[in-house]
Amino acid sequence: MAFKSTVNRTHLQLVREVEAIGGNVSASASREQMSYTYDALKSYTPEMVEVLIDSVRNPAFLDWEVKEQLQNIKSEIADVSANPQGLLLEALHSVGYSGALAKPLMASESAVNRLDVSSLEEFVAEHYTAPRMVLAASGVDHDALISVVEPLLSDLPCVKRPEEPKYVYVGGDYRCQADSPNTYIALAFEVPGGWNQEKTAMVVTVLQVFLTTVEMI
Repeated sequence: MAFKSTVNRTHLQLVREVEAIGGNVSASASREQMSYTYDALKSYTPEMVEVLIDSVRNPAFLDWEVKEQLQNIKSEIADVSANPQGLLLEALHSVGYSGALAKPLMASESAVNRLDVSSLEEFVAEHYTAPRMVLAASGVDHDALISVVEPLLSDLPCVKRPEEPKYVYVGGDYRCQADSPNTYIALAFEVPGGWNQEKTAMVVTVLQVFLTTVEMI
């Protein structure tokens, strides 16, 4: 539902505004975060920021748009179910962790069927608050960015940050029989501290690039 209709502009208006400045918008979600991004020329920073914040803070969640996207999600679920590699990555989390990180990234179809406008509005109200949001930008002067952003975010609800969900790395083994001539294997391990520690993050990044290079060779 990112960059769909907001209370201030229709989806068509938003698309035309983005296209008018040669911009590009995208959104992504993972187990730990959601991100909305907008790329365009530096001179259009005020327009970019306004559209970005409007999309995050003021989604209209029109009933027909929500239903349309729910159908798209069901199609994506069907595609993932036919993708052994995708299912394998999901399985790594489900057996590797106990707690929050063990939860699947892709919802089940039964869970999707329970979603509606009200549940989306409740999610935004609960999670899109000041302590849980970050605004980052590159290629723009910091003071200039603040002057544009502050009037748009100064009234953002500043509530107490909720306790982080608990999870424990436990390791495990997962095997699944499939009617396929191919075999897919994945090996995963915990990196203590993960991305929270700069030195560890650098080592993991270099290792990831190294392993990818070896695979290509």
